[in-house]
Amino acid sequence: MTPDFAVVAVQIGSAFASDQLFHYRIPSGMICTPGCAVIVPFGKNNRKITGFVMALAEESPVPECKEILSCQGIMLNAEQMELIKWLRENTFCTYYDAIRTLIPAAAMKNTKPRKKQNFLSMETLPPLVLSPEQQAVFETIAPALETDQPASFLLKGVTGSGKTAVFEALAARTLALGKSVILLLPEIGLTPQNVQRFESRFGNRIALMHSRLSDGERRLSYERARTGQADFIIGTRSAIFAPLKQIGLIIMDEEGEHSYKSDASPRYDTIDVAKQRCRYHGAVFLPASATPTIERYYQAKKGLYHLLELNHRYGDMPLPSVEIADMRQERENGNLSEFSRSLHDALAENLRNKEQSILLLNRRGYHTIISCCICNQPVYCQNCSVPMTWHKTDQLLHCHYCGFSQPIPAACPICHGTKFRRMGFGTQKLEEELSSYFPEARILRMDADTVSKKNAYAENFEAFRRGDYDIMLGTQMIGKGLDFPNVTLVGVISVDKALFSGDFRSYERTFSLITQVVGRGGRHSKSGRAILQTFIPDHYVIRLGAEQDFEGFYAQEIPLRKVMLFPPFCDICVIGFTGTDEKKTAASAELFMNCLKLALQNHPEKLPLRILRPMPFIYGKINNKYRYRIIIKCKNTKQFREFIRDALKLASKAKETSGIHIYVDMNGSTSL
Repeated sequence: MTPDFAVVAVQIGSAFASDQLFHYRIPSGMICTPGCAVIVPFGKNNRKITGFVMALAEESPVPECKEILSCQGIMLNAEQMELIKWLRENTFCTYYDAIRTLIPAAAMKNTKPRKKQNFLSMETLPPLVLSPEQQAVFETIAPALETDQPASFLLKGVTGSGKTAVFEALAARTLALGKSVILLLPEIGLTPQNVQRFESRFGNRIALMHSRLSDGERRLSYERARTGQADFIIGTRSAIFAPLKQIGLIIMDEEGEHSYKSDASPRYDTIDVAKQRCRYHGAVFLPASATPTIERYYQAKKGLYHLLELNHRYGDMPLPSVEIADMRQERENGNLSEFSRSLHDALAENLRNKEQSILLLNRRGYHTIISCCICNQPVYCQNCSVPMTWHKTDQLLHCHYCGFSQPIPAACPICHGTKFRRMGFGTQKLEEELSSYFPEARILRMDADTVSKKNAYAENFEAFRRGDYDIMLGTQMIGKGLDFPNVTLVGVISVDKALFSGDFRSYERTFSLITQVVGRGGRHSKSGRAILQTFIPDHYVIRLGAEQDFEGFYAQEIPLRKVMLFPPFCDICVIGFTGTDEKKTAASAELFMNCLKLALQNHPEKLPLRILRPMPFIYGKINNKYRYRIIIKCKNTKQFREFIRDALKLASKAKETSGIHIYVDMNGSTSL
């Protein structure tokens, strides 16, 4: 019997608990299959909206069924249909949230098929010269590319060890087998440098996918991947959903970067999606980093990943020598500047030698806090519970969370005092101070304020590579993955703050940042050095980061995680609540605690849980929305997810939660 009804997902809201599919009658003569985009009437006014057919049915649960108006053709393939269901099951998103993640809005528009493109012949390319260590890694992974069985490897390689060359060799082997490749990068800033390298070898086989592309560029990249015109995708987080056929290899460079975790629905972790796609295609998954996450390294130690290591820099270049500058001692000796004497002297020496330097300060703006001289309260954003940052370029206070800006107020909004002190420093102030010490230096500042224009990353990095600048100063966007031959000095300014972000991963992220930014220097023929400025020089994270001692850091961190019950010894589920009324938002969080207790009664099987009481997030208000959270330490199983779904359904029926957005974030940040 031919099915008469289509089961359709439509965009009706963002609440997972109320997400549902709708039955529509298929008109006589219309060809409609799962994966098709359709136009359907919806609601009392029968407004026309787009939907996607998730399944076909011979019967409808409602007697009076509306009819599909038109079918736009197949937009989702079989794997994408499975991914949509997987995302909804694992990230608590709606069907439509999953669909819009897989198909960018730009790709929804009708496009004419492009003529299939002269793939560049692999035989015309110069052979790669791998070191013995690199070759050993390649020869371990390469056989798995031919098996059509999923396999997972973890590549841990010191900075400058040549992980990218291994990626290149593995990609070449994969493409030669007629399979496709995805290379994931954590930052858009790393994309131009990698694209240039890979395009020189693989030509028009490559397509880019990242958020800086125009709608036309996104649509073209999507279509090239879908039609097979491109079989090598390079991009950031969203590139994991590229509609490639027969994937053979997914590489995830700098696998521990937080940018791989989505903070909006669907709140997926890219590494989970990558593993899911590798299972579907029988592909090889290769996360890599000089500083893998504690969870990933623990899993590799347990045998869930095949651990591979590159312990030496390519060409046997030494790792940079590292000095820890004690800023307490600098202050006691009368140095009130932001530069230790050793860093000042090292910068001067590099300028004399015509060698380049990188300085990292992970705070943009000029003064990071403007506070009242009487009550000592900082000037907060009117939309957020966040102190504002003063920018000298426009003489305004800026909120780095919602974008609101204003002049320094004439009077304190709390005590009405009229005098303010300016404290803290960001990249703008550091650039100014640097220019006063070294007026002859050509300084490139790289932060969110200077790279807003399209292609700014690529143009600035290329200018620095050419030698147009002597010093590159920036935030963490310059800390990882970049390779500049003439950089011999790296300075890290005020590394302490990252240690105390309130997240259990703060030590790990600080260690990673130190290790990675130190590794930007001395990567070619010239040896490198690094200077870390800190007020807590004896802290083991800073000391081990300076020594590039990942094993030592892991040995310190893993017992703490075990005692405190943090990943990898559990999963963390954050239930978030946002609303415009603070009391109602807090009350919704308290009500949800009762929903959790009721839901537990429906789950006789024992669920390992540790539920923490509702609390505001560290920043309790962002963009006029109050924010509360419940943290659950758990084991992310199907049974646990069913338990959370039951609690969400109970909460959605309570009048107290109307107008409150409730979401679930598995293994996301517990701080912001």
